[in-house]
Amino acid sequence: MTDPGTAPIDPPGAPTDVQSEADARVAEMLEARLEMGAQARSAQAESAGHGHLLHHHPHRAEVGADRGGERAGTHVSDRLIGGGPASLRDFITDGSVSALCDELTRLSGVPVWLRDQSGEAIIPEWSDPDSPGGVGHPWSVVSEPEARARAFGLAGIQDTGTADLLPVPLRIRAGLLGAIVAAFPKSTGIVPPRLVTLKRALALLSSSVADVCEAQSQLAKRVQELDALFRLSSLLSGAAEPDELLQVALDLAIEVLRVDAGSIVILGEESEGEGALTVRASRGLTDAWLSLPAPLSHGGKLREMALRGDVVSIENLVTDERIADHGRVKREGLASLLSTGLLDQGRPIGLIRLYTRSPRVFTTAEGELLRAIADHSASALTTARLRKLRSQDERLNHQVRVAASVQRRMLPRSVPSVAPFDVAAHYAPTLELGGDFYDFMELGGHLGLLIGDVAGKGVPAALLMASVRASLRAYAQEMYHIDQVLERVNAALVRDTLDHEFATVWYGVADPHSLRLTYCSAGHDWPLHIRPPAQGPVTDADVRRLTADGMALGIDPAQKYPKGTVQLRAGDVVVAYTDGLHDALNPDGKRFGGTRLRRSVVELLKQEPSAGPSRIIDHVLAAVRQHAGLAGRNDDITVIALRVTDAPVPPQPLSAAGASAI
Repeated sequence: MTDPGTAPIDPPGAPTDVQSEADARVAEMLEARLEMGAQARSAQAESAGHGHLLHHHPHRAEVGADRGGERAGTHVSDRLIGGGPASLRDFITDGSVSALCDELTRLSGVPVWLRDQSGEAIIPEWSDPDSPGGVGHPWSVVSEPEARARAFGLAGIQDTGTADLLPVPLRIRAGLLGAIVAAFPKSTGIVPPRLVTLKRALALLSSSVADVCEAQSQLAKRVQELDALFRLSSLLSGAAEPDELLQVALDLAIEVLRVDAGSIVILGEESEGEGALTVRASRGLTDAWLSLPAPLSHGGKLREMALRGDVVSIENLVTDERIADHGRVKREGLASLLSTGLLDQGRPIGLIRLYTRSPRVFTTAEGELLRAIADHSASALTTARLRKLRSQDERLNHQVRVAASVQRRMLPRSVPSVAPFDVAAHYAPTLELGGDFYDFMELGGHLGLLIGDVAGKGVPAALLMASVRASLRAYAQEMYHIDQVLERVNAALVRDTLDHEFATVWYGVADPHSLRLTYCSAGHDWPLHIRPPAQGPVTDADVRRLTADGMALGIDPAQKYPKGTVQLRAGDVVVAYTDGLHDALNPDGKRFGGTRLRRSVVELLKQEPSAGPSRIIDHVLAAVRQHAGLAGRNDDITVIALRVTDAPVPPQPLSAAGASAI
């Protein structure tokens, strides 16, 4: 009697047993190829994650537990990100795969049905919208015995319970989705060619369905990641402070990955070690857990891995051998861990740690999503830090600008008119605040000339400059001799400053009646004195230096400052300057120097014998700029110039202040 389960598909001229054996070998090769494909997809699932290490528990079940009454048709993205193992019904739309199983059953006479990952079956019949899992789909979820009976009925054969079941697995990276199950007649040793063909068709169908589901799975995962990151970007844009930003990122990670607790810890900005981690955001963890300084793992190995950017996953903290204190984990009621580092351009700045209170195997997709959240959060944190630093810098710059304005107001607003002396000055700090200073003082009819340079640049130099200038002005009005003025200022500076804080000063007083210039130097560059000859142009021989020995102010409290004098006459020029002028460098690193300074003044006086002090200063500065070129300035530059324009003024009775300045 012909087997009713095999008669419908026997073609005329059936192949021989040799052909059957060949087909069987082909079928075995196809099955081996499909198994290799399934293993490759599983391997990709283990290694995916953009190069980050994901540790999985070695004993992961292929088929999950019963769905427990969950709604059929839950979106695949909910499964892939924090929703447990994926299910075949997550990918079904119109039920065409289960309908194709019915058609194969009718065509071959072999019962074929579609099994879900949960062990239930999917049939191409409209579901009841009022049923627990039904929303009016063109397919229904039934028990496997019910689907089996239905398939045998479609095949027109009786189920004796002796059939050989062949489940052809449907597997993607996220895990086993289910299987296409065929009930073949009990094997008698020789497999009919039509059954070999059917097996081959089922294997190809399984591979095609798995490829489509894999593509849908990856698309759903990317959509979920983009949605999470979009939400994170929207939330982070409204976070003003770094701590608020980190709390927003942590709350979103807990929500989208569906975990129970978490924390974000940040490394100190100047620290490269592991002992400087500070909790900046937390949720669902006790103070006792957060305050313990000891690392969770032996030697902090897991922490080191996460700080490198690896994704660290532990299914059960209570049993994992890498955990140092299992009792601590039990007291906190934690079970699983998912963690990775916050990296700023490859440099670790912190960690994000997520916990569950029941054991859970985190998927590669979940690890990738946490990595993406961590990268986004690290970038936002760095931006917030830079924004805060910029705000602080703007406030500081405002204060510096105000201080620079105050400093400029301390310099002479106008040049005193003390005939027959014509004077001018130029002051150019490298930064907004400088350490150079100059002053002109009217001392009872006499003209006081002051130029100085304090050590350093910027705010410290500006503060010291203000102190030195104020002291010099105060003592110059009261003291009788100019050397005593410097001695008093020096003593005060030694008393009130540190060892590395000092100032160089040149101070002179010119008598308009006798044209005598009396001066002292406290470690300052010697000014130039140019006396044009009565006949002929100015030469280098007409230039001398106003030498005077004396140590810089603020070093030796017992220092004395000898005076020097020079008798001026009509046409004489005196140029005093700070070291920023002759220390100006060109692109080759060569200094402007004293020789170039002297030659620039001589050159001008040759061409313009009656050049005034402003013209002399402009010419010298032009020579410095020409020398420096694009190299720019590296120090403050201050220059004062005096020229005797006429015969001395007839003497008048001097006030006490004027007499004391000589």
